[in-house]
Amino acid sequence: MKKNILISGASRNLGKFIAEQFAKEGHNIFSISRSDLKTYNNIYNFKCDLLKINQVKLFLKSIKNKFKKIDAMILCAGDSKKYYAKNEEHRDWQQCFNNNFYVCSNLIESYLKIFNYSKIKIIIFSSIAGIKVTKAPITYSVAKAALNFYAKYKAKELSKYNINLNVISPGNIIMKNNNWGKKLINNKKNVLNYIRQNVPLNTFCYPEEIFNLCKYFLIEKNSSITGSNFIIDGGETL
Repeated sequence: MKKNILISGASRNLGKFIAEQFAKEGHNIFSISRSDLKTYNNIYNFKCDLLKINQVKLFLKSIKNKFKKIDAMILCAGDSKKYYAKNEEHRDWQQCFNNNFYVCSNLIESYLKIFNYSKIKIIIFSSIAGIKVTKAPITYSVAKAALNFYAKYKAKELSKYNINLNVISPGNIIMKNNNWGKKLINNKKNVLNYIRQNVPLNTFCYPEEIFNLCKYFLIEKNSSITGSNFIIDGGETL
């Protein structure tokens, strides 16, 4: 059955991959990004700054007027870049929480108001950096940890409305032109040594297996899963 799926952060990397895979299966995709992208196939691209509540609400109202409902939201927007040289400052914390926490919470809270708590399945993408200490910046790790707890708290709150909310925390995702893809090109030996030493299964995390997990969540009969954090990392957090 064709679904209406909203995907944030769908202009590049993992978000774009997931959007295109669902589009190939015939679903309507509402792609949100800060870029002004063209609509193609059944991927409807919308320019929206998720940090601006009024923009988010207007976007959701336009979806409601045209398509009536959203069956699923997949929140891929995030940013792991380190902007400070040595010690983080207030602006670094604010920037990281904006780009990794509020881009998710703003969208979810706005959806609940505009669609009046209508049944939906929500998937939030976090990171293993929110679970264990990694080489990721502390600002990013703490923002993702906060997002994980928000998801758990919110999942319990929304269960009475038959809304399912789950988290996927990937490890070292390898894709062409993403961070790990670039590192592998620039210093293959060091990257493979890192994976060998830190990942028990000695493997990267591939977008296809992440997409398959998203598909599993969205199957109508799989309605009893909520508040869980699914880790795909080859065992790095063990």
